[in-house]
Amino acid sequence: MSKLKSYLAGSTIAKEGEPARKLFILVEGKIGIYKGNSKITEFDKEGEIVGEMSLILKKPRSAEIRAITDAKLLEVEGELDDIVKQYPEISKKIIHSLAERLTQATDRI
Repeated sequence: MSKLKSYLAGSTIAKEGEPARKLFILVEGKIGIYKGNSKITEFDKEGEIVGEMSLILKKPRSAEIRAITDAKLLEVEGELDDIVKQYPEISKKIIHSLAERLTQATDRI
């Protein structure tokens, strides 16, 4: 199940430590990933997927997701297997997203 949600700048989208029951697809705006008060990274491109790592690993969220500007996100709720069955194109986007993040992380080393 998916739904479009709007968030005001500064609002929390997902809290660190909470169970992951959905992933998010950025439609509009800019969002950040925070560990405490430190911003780890930000996303501002339409179609970027966030919150998928906790869903994949079946672990609580490892960081907080916050709106940096007013933002709209498509929230896709469910188990990862069910999401991929319902929206097969998401699996390619997740793989691409994770590969980009891994490349960026290794470039920093």
